[in-house]
Amino acid sequence: MTTNNDIVQPESGDTAPKSNPTSLTIKDIARLAGVSIATVSKVLNHKDQDIGEDTKQKILKIISDNNYIPYQKVIRRISAKTATLGLVVADASDAFYKQFARGVEDYAYKENMSVIICNTDASESKEKKYLEILKERNVEGVLIAPSAGFSEHDIAYFNENQLPVVLVDQRGYDGNVSQVYFDYRQGTYKAAQFLLQNKHELIGYISGPLTDQDAIDRLEGYKKALYDNNISFDKSIVYESGNSDHKQAGFEGANILFSKGVTAIITSNDIYACGVYIAANEALMKIPKDMSVIGFGNSYICDLVTPSLTSVTYPSYEMGFEACATLIKQIKNEAVEKKLVYEPSLAIRHSVASPQSIDDSPKEKIVIVGSLNMDIIMKVSHIPRVGETILTNDIKNAAGGKGANQAVGAGKLGGKVYMIGRVGNDLYGRELYNSLIKNGVDAGGIVFDDMLPTGNAYIYVSDNGDNNIVVNPGANSRLSVEQVSSFDWIFEKVDYCLIQMEIPMDTIEYVTSVCRKNKVKLILNPAPAREINYEYFEDCFLVIPNETEIDLMIPGDFTIEEKAYKLLEKNFQNVIVTLGEKGCLLVNKETKQYFSAASFKAVDTTGAGDSFISGLSVALAEGKNMADAIQFASIAAGITVSREGAQPSLPDKETIKMYM
Repeated sequence: MTTNNDIVQPESGDTAPKSNPTSLTIKDIARLAGVSIATVSKVLNHKDQDIGEDTKQKILKIISDNNYIPYQKVIRRISAKTATLGLVVADASDAFYKQFARGVEDYAYKENMSVIICNTDASESKEKKYLEILKERNVEGVLIAPSAGFSEHDIAYFNENQLPVVLVDQRGYDGNVSQVYFDYRQGTYKAAQFLLQNKHELIGYISGPLTDQDAIDRLEGYKKALYDNNISFDKSIVYESGNSDHKQAGFEGANILFSKGVTAIITSNDIYACGVYIAANEALMKIPKDMSVIGFGNSYICDLVTPSLTSVTYPSYEMGFEACATLIKQIKNEAVEKKLVYEPSLAIRHSVASPQSIDDSPKEKIVIVGSLNMDIIMKVSHIPRVGETILTNDIKNAAGGKGANQAVGAGKLGGKVYMIGRVGNDLYGRELYNSLIKNGVDAGGIVFDDMLPTGNAYIYVSDNGDNNIVVNPGANSRLSVEQVSSFDWIFEKVDYCLIQMEIPMDTIEYVTSVCRKNKVKLILNPAPAREINYEYFEDCFLVIPNETEIDLMIPGDFTIEEKAYKLLEKNFQNVIVTLGEKGCLLVNKETKQYFSAASFKAVDTTGAGDSFISGLSVALAEGKNMADAIQFASIAAGITVSREGAQPSLPDKETIKMYM
């Protein structure tokens, strides 16, 4: 039982000092709580069974808020040698800090000391609280990777508390304090340089939150490598994630970067890279054939994934070992080096290769400027007549679009193909882009449009293989002169250009002019047929209409041969009219020749024309004469009509050779 004389009454505005916890006495606590000194003593000594819970919590809060340390503990803290060190880092599960911490622990164990590891999550408030906890635990020294840099004020804190300290990863802080550090910039710089040496130019980057200096410096190293190689930094191919699930973040970032057309990705840790591997697998992309990847940290993960992961590596274990040695030397008042600097290197494994479309051989190359559509294919008993409604139970999606079909067809046949086109920034667009990559096409000229969706083609296929097609151009309608002109350098590298009529006419006219300028042989597929200004196609190497298209181009009561010759009069060098199952007709100033179609049973004629054109262009690019090229193209088209779908039905060269 207490008396009034035992109770210390709080004075108005009474507060206890917080900067120096030992200045607060038990009498101060009693006064602040409005209880007796005996009551406070019972709480401190855990003999508080007869004290009300509210009173006890009030006393404990005052003790906690004011960092009160009982006198005996102060004496013990001042005098005791705890043989304990503190390690304060943002995330000890990070690949670098995991090995660093092991190095610290191993050296500490060698010196009969232990280590308390504190994860701050890059939070300054958590860092400050941990330092107070370590001080209370009477650690003999601290290794710290500060969350927000290091200042003279921070040095003063350690000096005032007579606490030896080693700074980790502060990249050359100039203060009078022991440091171990390396330059994260050099790590990502070397990663980007390695990719650039392997002829990658569109290199994506996946990072965690760009809030701490380490993350910022890694990004800066990547940017500097681009700058040193005269490549502009593109913020749209940097993915910053706040997701604590790094594998999921890597997966999400990879899918976005794939849609931007990157050929390589650098990740700021190896777990992000695992997410990239998963995304690539789902997109049917092969590493490194279709996508090169470099991680950061050189963790055990690098040898677990297939193919093994190239990664930036630092001697993190050695760095931790030496950092701990430096700290213990300070504790023993021995001389130490103020700065220990460690350089990164690249652990090269099997996740990097040159983009498969990069080829410096003299073999001719082809550029295709055209449409990309997602085909919605409906199998019907017959093509519906005007006003007729019919049912279908067989609907499929397939990558299509005349430009994309011709690009994939040429790619499957081993052609060296560039594609310039436009898709929506959506799922269909990413599928079409991945289809190009998978089939060996350089898709660097594909732009993802944020305003319009990917184009669609609605295709009705009858039981006998005939088809009707309705096209919604979508993003194809925004394939502009400006976009094509940004890839003018491609036309300096190629010998043939294929173009169709599913894109804006002013873009088509621009392509004809840039082909003339660079002496590129232009092949025009006038589908769908529309009014054109023939002046732009003067000296066009080849035009390939079908019967319907040539009737619209040359109206009137003329034979197919007469119409073909009238096209020659419009300054086309060669005319090939495709005649379906009847073959095709070649007309030029020297020749008029019919070629029969290859004998295959028609299942779906949707991609026949595109298959013929891609086969013809590849054969011509390889040096075949026109007649031999037509024979090659006819077999390609025949194989295509015997299969379903546009791109899935396009044959490879080995299949064609079986029928030659």
